[in-house]
Amino acid sequence: MVDSPSYTDNGDGTVTDSGTGLVWQQAVPTTTYAQTAALAYCAGLSLGGYTDWRLPSYVELLSIVDFSAYNPSINAAVFPGTPAGYFWSSTLYAGASGDAWNVYFVDGNAFNDVVSLAYYVRCVR
Repeated sequence: MVDSPSYTDNGDGTVTDSGTGLVWQQAVPTTTYAQTAALAYCAGLSLGGYTDWRLPSYVELLSIVDFSAYNPSINAAVFPGTPAGYFWSSTLYAGASGDAWNVYFVDGNAFNDVVSLAYYVRCVR
């Protein structure tokens, strides 16, 4: 059995997941990015007094999926305004050169796609 995640709203645009210790960007940009641009966006983000943001790994991104929610499949009280769409991870797909993993926040499924496609981004530290 998996425990329900416990989040703390830090009041500075960030949310801490007490289970993983990860700090997440609370609101995401409405702009979509190719995967390499998503990596650069996170690397350049300054939020909550921190500049060490990065694009989450596939496993990290899956850790914030709320499988009891649908469209979007995330805790909307903690992460308000999250688009029900695809979000890039930093994890490249081993089976196809030029592909990376993403998570579909309509239902929480994960896919691999060509890194040139434009998807949403949520940064982590």
